[in-house]
Amino acid sequence: MAAGPVERSFSVTQVPEMLYGAVVAGSVLAVASVHAPQGDRVVVVTAIVALVYWLAHVYVDAVGGRFTDREHSTGQRVVHALGENWAVLIGAAPPIVVLFLARALGADGETAAWIALWVTGGLLVAVGGLAAWRAGARGWSLVGEILVGGCFGLLVVALKYALH
Repeated sequence: MAAGPVERSFSVTQVPEMLYGAVVAGSVLAVASVHAPQGDRVVVVTAIVALVYWLAHVYVDAVGGRFTDREHSTGQRVVHALGENWAVLIGAAPPIVVLFLARALGADGETAAWIALWVTGGLLVAVGGLAAWRAGARGWSLVGEILVGGCFGLLVVALKYALH
């Protein structure tokens, strides 16, 4: 844990937490939209679960870190974890915002959920491809890494299909 002020600027080291947020929000959206076909509460439910997931992430970081960090109190570690783990919420935002916008633009709950899930899948593909490209993957190696993101995106979409 750094002794100085918490750095709140974006870093590529926060991308994994952003991806977690997107996958959690997409998965919750897939499940919640099955039981609320009009989508009235799906945005709220997805946002609440994303918030709870973020708080769990903060809790695990703060309390779990006490096993190796004896110099900082749990309170200090919670404050630090709040500043360090915000990327989970940022990652959860795209599926929620897309769902909200689709509903606001007149899509029914089911259509809005599908749009949000496919956008989430596209996000996972894009981030996976960008990460692979930045790491130097080219040709079939790049295609393979993009397909991994695509498969994970399809997994989130398949969750809704399976429950539908």
